[in-house]
Amino acid sequence: MIKEMNSVISKKYIIVTLLDATIAFDNYYTYLPLQDETCYIGQIVEVPFGRGNSPRNAVIVGESDTCSFSNIKTINRNISKTAIYLPDQIDLAKEMKRRYFCTLGKAFKTISPPTILKVGNKAMKACGLIDKKLATDMLNEDAFTSLQQQRAVEMLLQVDFAFVQEIVQACQVSSGVLKTLEKKGLINFFNAKIDRQEESFDIWHEKSVENLNQDQIKALDGILDIKASQNNLKEALLFGVTGSGKTEVYLRLAQKIIEQNKTVIILVPEISLTPLMISRFINQFSDKVAIWHSRLTITQRFEQWKKIINGEKSIVVGARSAIFSPLQNIGLIIIDEEQENSYISESNPKYRAHDIARIRAIQHDAILVLGSATPSIETFHRQKENKNQMFILPQRAKQAPLPSVELISMKNEILRTDFDGVFSQHLIDSLSETFKQNGQAMLFLNRRGFSSALQCIDCGEVVKCPNCEIPLTRHNNQYNSNNKRLICHYCGHIEPVITTCPACHGEHLISYGIGTQQVEKAFYQHFPDKKAIRMDFDTVVGNNSHLKILTDFREKKANCLIGTQMIAKGHDFPDVQTVGILSVDSLLNTGNYNAEERAFQLITQAAGRSGRSDKQGNVIIQGFDLENYAIHYAAKQDYFSFYDAEIAFRKRAGFPPFQHIGEVIVQSMNEKLAEKEIHIIYQNFNNLIHQNQNIFHSVSLYDLAPAPIYRLRKRFRYRIILKSIQKEDIIKLFHFENNRQKTKGVSVSFDINPDYML
Repeated sequence: MIKEMNSVISKKYIIVTLLDATIAFDNYYTYLPLQDETCYIGQIVEVPFGRGNSPRNAVIVGESDTCSFSNIKTINRNISKTAIYLPDQIDLAKEMKRRYFCTLGKAFKTISPPTILKVGNKAMKACGLIDKKLATDMLNEDAFTSLQQQRAVEMLLQVDFAFVQEIVQACQVSSGVLKTLEKKGLINFFNAKIDRQEESFDIWHEKSVENLNQDQIKALDGILDIKASQNNLKEALLFGVTGSGKTEVYLRLAQKIIEQNKTVIILVPEISLTPLMISRFINQFSDKVAIWHSRLTITQRFEQWKKIINGEKSIVVGARSAIFSPLQNIGLIIIDEEQENSYISESNPKYRAHDIARIRAIQHDAILVLGSATPSIETFHRQKENKNQMFILPQRAKQAPLPSVELISMKNEILRTDFDGVFSQHLIDSLSETFKQNGQAMLFLNRRGFSSALQCIDCGEVVKCPNCEIPLTRHNNQYNSNNKRLICHYCGHIEPVITTCPACHGEHLISYGIGTQQVEKAFYQHFPDKKAIRMDFDTVVGNNSHLKILTDFREKKANCLIGTQMIAKGHDFPDVQTVGILSVDSLLNTGNYNAEERAFQLITQAAGRSGRSDKQGNVIIQGFDLENYAIHYAAKQDYFSFYDAEIAFRKRAGFPPFQHIGEVIVQSMNEKLAEKEIHIIYQNFNNLIHQNQNIFHSVSLYDLAPAPIYRLRKRFRYRIILKSIQKEDIIKLFHFENNRQKTKGVSVSFDINPDYML
């Protein structure tokens, strides 16, 4: 059971761990507390460390009456007035260190970033544009060589100034990008007074459903009954078709748990993409709801955190990081659209929200609910193994029929004399009919930009990024339609569109593959009197840009929404009649073991945006190769048949959930250093496995090789793959290697069952 927070230190010594320790110093250290101040478990303190007594921030993780060392140092000061981390969060950090091969300090920073301690009445570092006209001219002229710089400037054009931390979070850039802009004379830094206001959120007012249907009632009652079970982990899968009313079940569940004086966590894939979910909870629970996500400014995060830890908020709705919310007495954890890969952290520690949710559910004896119309293979397999209980919502809540779905081969379309490279004639006709009926449409393509690559037809050379071993994507400048540019979607490198092949110097370069910009251009060619909004990484800048686009479309200020996977999930637009899914076969060419699963989920989710009211929905799926089973079963909305086919493939190939994959990536700007390090790691693994056959007998070690993307952000990359029936065996091997001193100038990352194997 969870201990009371703010456990006062009563013993002679305190045990701490450093927040910024390297692996070599990732240990527990003993100190004396200050005699005239109260100390708490979970408090952040400053300690004198090492022979030089350098001041280091640390977390108090325990206490003791004894110590085997003499001359114990006293802490310098208490940084926080009370506990920042609850007892269950301390246990969670220890488990994260074990599972995700990070330091304990890194785990603590992930759970509750210490930056919240910076918030006070003092001013904070901010920046603003020196000359907005100059910045606009540079955007028009494609004067930036980095997409990160461009996004920061675009955000600053919308405001008078912004805090550095806010820009870093909203634009997904480093502070070094801002320093570069300062050197270019575009921005200046200064201290600005902190505005201690909470985040404002535009609420979508939706009528609450008075009565649940029989399937919803059965699911609600069944999930609540799980609470009384003796299972260590109380886990349910709410499997409902798109539009089946899963949110209504979530609301009723939350209400029941709140009435028991317990708290609730609801995770959504991306906070800015699910305004309806947030609105429904705020409408019902008002000021009990806290919003928590990475796009909050440092001050907004502090205000929300303070109210959560003080017990003023009993429901937290947020993206992945909300799973760490300092709630006490948790009774319910919901992961909506649980199949989404946004629940997996891309940076160290590479945690999975599902894993963290299961740990916290066990700690608090809470119910864990996983909701989806397309459950992940692993989650559905857990149901087959009786590790969760499934409840099915087979019908749309408003009795609306599932949309009709048509597969259109583009092999014949390209022979049309009027073919625009994007739309089949059938899709054009369907869009026309939709607009005649005052309906709306959505066009989904999981590739932004204008075209996917530039290629020389003389020698076959594809123009690649100078920093990464991948093709550059052609983009049109949204500020100046006459300008074209090539952008790397990995490192953000920008350069002008070239006219001469860099390999053979030929002048016959062609663009191939379509992107969302090209779809938008083609749309206006066919429907010049209609309005389209594009939603992709290039059009969403700043904290509220997602919400503005979605609100405008919901209020019918546009006829069509064009976008990437941002538009494919979680949205409920009642007037959408036609959904077009373009270049569907491109979803399969990713090189990942779960490519079919991701394709099936995206197609099904995108198709589910159609016909959610009393109007019949229509889905048109376009592609050149439509024979894959994932496409066919998605078109039929047949998850069960897809699962049977996919799980059979996984079993034959030895992929999760039957075997676990361990991946080691070595990176360095020095190619020889990276190659040397990967050979050392491979040999160490090989020796450990052969010397400890009784422990690692289920582990298979595959030959080392360059990573699929051999060069990324100027770093050379090598990879090792392991497989094992037992995940713990891979974890043990990784810990052996993780504790070894690495070569300077080389970084090593470890991951188990990675979502992307690049």
